[in-house]
Formats: sequence, C-alpha cells, structure tokens
Amino acid sequence: MAALFRPPIHRSTAAVLDRALFSKTIPIAAARVTDRKQISRCRSQLDKSKELLHLERLTVVRDDPDPILASKGGKCLLLKPEVKPDGDLHVSCKCCTII
Repeated sequence: MAALFRPPIHRSTAAVLDRALFSKTIPIAAARVTDRKQISRCRSQLDKSKELLHLERLTVVRDDPDPILASKGGKCLLLKPEVKPDGDLHVSCKCCTII
C-alpha cells in the first residue's frame, strides 16, 4: 500500500522540478460520523478493525464533503483504499456510515 502513495521515479536532466509529478488523486472511502460526540469512539473501533487510513502527515478526521453537513460541523474518517464504499464495515459501528 505504501507504493501507492510514493512519488513517481522521474529522472530528467532538466533543472526545474515538475511539481505536477507529486500530485496524485486516490479515490478512497470515508466513514461519515453522524454524531460529532462519537468521533473518538468510531475512530477507535475503525482503528481496531484496521480499516482506518494511517499515513504520516495526514489527518484522518476531515470535514464532510457535503457542504450542508460540513457547515453544521459534520466530520468523516478516511478509510484504507481496500475498503470499498459499497462494502460493509467489519465492525458494528452504528455511529458512522460509509460514503
């Protein structure tokens, strides 16, 4: 999985570094937390089931992509790329839904 997030190997004689080579979009699923008070409980459950995404310098708790829910303080937890949005969570996490 770490190879998925590494920058590409690009050897060039050009003196200018092309920053576009280090930008990558990776489609991943997220768990929408319906109750903000349950973020830590849902995060610990997803962490125990090893479905939560762990990367250096990346915060797994993000604002909800829905602008209406984000304005109300909605949050999402980023999941590993192996977890698909149409699949079920392996834990009985009633406080979150996969988006």
